[in-house]
Amino acid sequence: MVNYTMKRNTFEMYWSYYLSIEEMFRRTSQYISHTEDNQHAYSDEFTKIILLSCSEVDSLLKLLCSCKGVSKKGKYYNMSMYADVLQNTKDIKEYAYCTQSSTVSHGVIVFPFKEICTTKQYGGLSWWSDYQSLKHNRLLNAKKGNLFNATSAVVAQYLILRFLIDFLDEYSGKEYVKEHNCSKFWIPVV
Repeated sequence: MVNYTMKRNTFEMYWSYYLSIEEMFRRTSQYISHTEDNQHAYSDEFTKIILLSCSEVDSLLKLLCSCKGVSKKGKYYNMSMYADVLQNTKDIKEYAYCTQSSTVSHGVIVFPFKEICTTKQYGGLSWWSDYQSLKHNRLLNAKKGNLFNATSAVVAQYLILRFLIDFLDEYSGKEYVKEHNCSKFWIPVV
């Protein structure tokens, strides 16, 4: 049951912000190849991307909860509530994307929601747990600001936005939005 529909201009604001984060991420490939071999490489730039993207993921998940009619329990939404909503989102665990790589090596492949679980801390998502560590003590947890976590965060943001298209109001041109608001950066893994 849908509790909330979204106006297209609201979606476009979220989409525009996503594109700016995706571009930041894309530019990091000038300095480090987005490959499986480099997935544990860490930097302040990856940390910045993780902090920005995960903060937006939190906002998008609140919106997804509202759209699906899930109310807060207590003062705030939390990852276990998000996990419950995500687990009930069709095929969410199966979505995977790969970074584009200009080298012969394989890109970084992530399934951001594959391990989602309502009973585990941070929904069982290691990248979300690492985001929490970075948010609370960036210097102590610098190594968690790595390529793999940045990839996971940005892909998660992208996926949630794509799911939110289904909640656009009936006059928003949903099919047009779905067709024209796709990332040209990520390679779907099948």
